[in-house]
Amino acid sequence: MPVYKVNKIVFLDKFTKCYKNIFTISNPPNDISLNNITQTISQNKLSPFQTFSSCCNNPSCVRIFINETTKEVLTEKEIDVLFSQLLLAGYKIEYEMTKLVKDKKLVCFISKN
Repeated sequence: MPVYKVNKIVFLDKFTKCYKNIFTISNPPNDISLNNITQTISQNKLSPFQTFSSCCNNPSCVRIFINETTKEVLTEKEIDVLFSQLLLAGYKIEYEMTKLVKDKKLVCFISKN
């Protein structure tokens, strides 16, 4: 049973010039149900001092969650939509596993049997 990590990151929306907390997934599976609610984006620099390289922990491209209905990026305020979409896609939220990790960016671990 593979497990995937859902994180929260700060994202700079270049159109609205606003910072938003959005959801990402690490090592996303090639699953059609997950492909419908995620998309790959290029991560914008939050400051001129931020760099992206193959050696750092901040990759330049990330897989983010979108609202399946509106195709808009899911923000932190829409966590209920995120969980609903994950459950409808057949994923299980691994609550016990998530409690073990003390990381402010971690939202939850998910798995699919």
